[in-house]
Amino acid sequence: MSEPESNEEKTRRVAPRGRAVLLCVLLIITGGVTHGYLDGRWTHIADAKLRGTQLQDLPKTAGNWRLLSSEKLPDSAQRTLQCYGSVLRDYVHDITGDRIKVFVVLGPRGPTAVHTPEVCYSSTGTEPAGERVAKSFLINGETQTLWNVKFRRPRTSDPPHLEVWYGWSDGGPWNAASLPRVWLTDSLYKIQVAGPPAKPDQEISPVEDFLKEFLPSFQETIASTSENGSAITNTPSGGG
Repeated sequence: MSEPESNEEKTRRVAPRGRAVLLCVLLIITGGVTHGYLDGRWTHIADAKLRGTQLQDLPKTAGNWRLLSSEKLPDSAQRTLQCYGSVLRDYVHDITGDRIKVFVVLGPRGPTAVHTPEVCYSSTGTEPAGERVAKSFLINGETQTLWNVKFRRPRTSDPPHLEVWYGWSDGGPWNAASLPRVWLTDSLYKIQVAGPPAKPDQEISPVEDFLKEFLPSFQETIASTSENGSAITNTPSGGG
């Protein structure tokens, strides 16, 4: 007949199971908090939406470029990106006639970070013509770096017919971030500009020319927003 199990032995037998349960609970909580932070769940929504609304103040002219038309971001894209504000515009160059499409969005870091042109354009009858390349230039004395990727029609060896530049900003210089989802801010600006690659007689592409004219005004808009006290903070707002 076996001896009754002592309380000490019971404790030693049950303790590992209790620690495992506690670890699982902690992992679930940590995962939930991390996901909420990445998706901007605790962002000051009113401040974020005000800053997003001010994207409408972005310039309608930039050098020889002028606004041709504006569109509203489709509701499906709004829901996917969970954005606080966006602009979707076409600009035309008054001399060359080149046209480019500009998309700017401010939204939670998670959704804003994960949707890249390589994914979006590849679903609309194009494919990347090579690896993306980070390109830099100076704007107001600060280095701005954006990804550059070219596209061609699928399953052909045709020259690229589309060039896209894109990157992210937390309100400072633009960055061709490899992992923008882990950026230490809860909300991000994203810019994406698409247009034709450079012609043989052009030193730079229409997209690059537009960005060099447009980004200085963009940075001024961001700076004036911050000075007016509507900058997005990382302080939890208590929302669910």
